[in-house]
Amino acid sequence: MDIARYIGLYLIKNNFCYVHGLGNLELKKLPATYDGKILLPASYRVDVTTGGSIDDNLANFIATNEQVSISKAANALRDFSEQAKKDLEAGKEIHLPAVGKFVQENGRIVFITNDNFSYKPGGMPTIRSNKQIEEQIAKQIPIPASIPIPPPEPEKRVNWTLIILVVVLLVILGGGGFGYYYYKSSKNKGPLPPEKPVDSTILNGGMRANADSLRRADSIRAASAAADTLPSMRRVVIGLYPDLNGADRYVRQLKGKGVTAEVYVKDTANYLVLLSVTCKTADTLTLFDSLKHVYNYPDVKSFK
Repeated sequence: MDIARYIGLYLIKNNFCYVHGLGNLELKKLPATYDGKILLPASYRVDVTTGGSIDDNLANFIATNEQVSISKAANALRDFSEQAKKDLEAGKEIHLPAVGKFVQENGRIVFITNDNFSYKPGGMPTIRSNKQIEEQIAKQIPIPASIPIPPPEPEKRVNWTLIILVVVLLVILGGGGFGYYYYKSSKNKGPLPPEKPVDSTILNGGMRANADSLRRADSIRAASAAADTLPSMRRVVIGLYPDLNGADRYVRQLKGKGVTAEVYVKDTANYLVLLSVTCKTADTLTLFDSLKHVYNYPDVKSFK
C-alpha cells in the first residue's frame, strides 16, 4: 500500500489529516499578496502540529480504496508512521506525492509544502432539495415576450335527432334479443337438481378466512402507502471513473463547492462517485432527472 499517497489524498479531500506519531496535517489558506509590481493570488499551505484527535477515518479511507479490512489498513498505517519517525531521526525526508515532505528541524517535525502545490476550490451552491433544483431549472427557461392566442374553434352543434333514433333502434334490438333468449331458455328448461346442503362449519370458516385475508391486504396497502410518503436517505451514483485519481479529483472539486460526496471502489477499473440525498420514493425519478442535468452524468441511479 502506498500510505504516503493516501495521506495526501485524504488531506486534500478533507483539508486535514491526523497521522499518529507524525502530527496533525492541516490545509491553510494564505491571503493574496502584492510585491509592488504584481498581485499574487491566494494560495494554500500545509502545516503540521503535534497532537490531534485519534480516529479511524484515515484507516477506513485506505481500506475502502484498497479493498482490505480496516485492521489491515490500520496496521499498515502504524508501520508507516513508525518507520517515518525512524527515518526523520536519521535525517531523511518523508515525501507525500504532489503535496510536500516531512523533515525534522531542531528535534521538531515540520512539513514543507511543494512550490508547485495548487489547491483552488471553485464555487457552486449546495443542492438541498428537489424543489430547489426545479426552481433553478425554471429560472433558466426563457419566457417568450408574447404568446399567440389561437382563434376560438367554432361551436359544434349536436344532432339530437340522430342520437334519439340510434337509441331507439338499440332498445328495439335489445328487447327482441332478450325475448328470443327467454323463449329458448323456457322451452329447454328441465327440472332442477336438488340443492346440496351447505356445511355451516365450512361456510363460517371460509368467511373468517376471507375476512382475515382482506384485513391483511388492507394492512399491506396502508404500510406501502405510508412508506411512499416518508422521505428516506439513499446513496446515488453521480459519476463513474476508470481510475482512482479521476474519482478523487472530482470528489475534491465537489467538496470545494460545498457538496459532500464519496468514492466507492467497485473494481480496479470502475470507481463510483456517490452522493447521499433524502427524498420520497414517489419523487425518485424526478430527483434523478434533476441530478443528471446538475452533475452532467446521464446514468444517475440508486447505489445498492
